[in-house]
Amino acid sequence: SVDLVNRLRDQQKYYATVVIKGRPFTVTQNDIIVMDRIQELELGDSLALNQVTELGSRDYTIKGQPFIDSGLFKIEATVIEHPDGKLFTVTKKKRRTAHQKVTYHRNRHTMLRVSAIDVAKI
Repeated sequence: SVDLVNRLRDQQKYYATVVIKGRPFTVTQNDIIVMDRIQELELGDSLALNQVTELGSRDYTIKGQPFIDSGLFKIEATVIEHPDGKLFTVTKKKRRTAHQKVTYHRNRHTMLRVSAIDVAKI
């Protein structure tokens, strides 16, 4: 395991499969993640992403059971925006009457930029 981590560390670029709020995202450095809104975060806040199921490069891959030990890597993401999604129209109608109800719905999102993916030296 130590030999594999050191081989992975010698590679140039890494990717990771990160679980955020129960959803997996496969990311590399400088990727942008668009996900459901996280209310507690402000613009410019930094997150440490610790729930990683897979960490790898072109030649080597480490898979977790279910997660990889967080001492083997360091992944950070920064909040860059809180955009609103597109507007959805929800129409409810009852048959054979003139009853119609139209409501509108807009999903809220959080955008994260993966600022660093590093493999620890063992």
